[in-house]
Amino acid sequence: MTNKHKISQEIAMQLEEMIAQGSLKVGDKLPPERELSQRLSVSRPSLREAKQILTSKGLLVSKQGGGTYVSKALNAGLTDPLMELLSQRSDFRYDILEVRHALDSESAYYAALRATPADKENIQQAFDRMHTVQIDGFDSIVAARADADFHLAITEASHNIALLHIARSLYQVLQKSIEQNLHALSSLPHADKDSPIHKQHEKIRDMVLSGDAEAAKEATHIHMNYVQETMHNMFQEQERSLRYTKHASILKR
Repeated sequence: MTNKHKISQEIAMQLEEMIAQGSLKVGDKLPPERELSQRLSVSRPSLREAKQILTSKGLLVSKQGGGTYVSKALNAGLTDPLMELLSQRSDFRYDILEVRHALDSESAYYAALRATPADKENIQQAFDRMHTVQIDGFDSIVAARADADFHLAITEASHNIALLHIARSLYQVLQKSIEQNLHALSSLPHADKDSPIHKQHEKIRDMVLSGDAEAAKEATHIHMNYVQETMHNMFQEQERSLRYTKHASILKR
């Protein structure tokens, strides 16, 4: 192995680590070659060869005249047609809630143990944005995105690469799930600071920021149990109402 090839391999490994840690996210465009070579303190030919190595592995894709991107195919296994089906079928909502329950609880636990000052600031900012958009008109799509971002900020603070990549890969499905839940829960008090959901989010934030891992995990359990139980009761009532309407319409014929 020539010295130049060894350097390009090292650069490739460094870029791989940035992708694995989430510094470079799926779909992100890499900085221009000159800028990136300066940041990494390497030559442009070595960087170019490193990019070719990662392209051959399917980690990067190049667009003619449009730069180099982290491949979106990295999420293919978690965004296949089955996952699209899960996001669209309302009868699978409980399965998605169970996934969220597991992911969010573990993320909160590890975030409480590992969050840096920067992570904590990011969590607080995400919490503030979430509360603000819920107060301002409560648009379910915007609110769902803010809710998902809050939980994702906690997952990022867990510094668990596997958890982070699963959560990011499932982001669209989870966001759709949250949107459906919030839409269904829109008849309940939610934006007020005394609402159950706001208090639960507040408790999760406080426990993560204070570094109490067990309490953070328990707070997340309580929140997800509340959402699951409330959704279950609401949809049971909806189904009961639909059955009554259907039977009533039959009797009137």
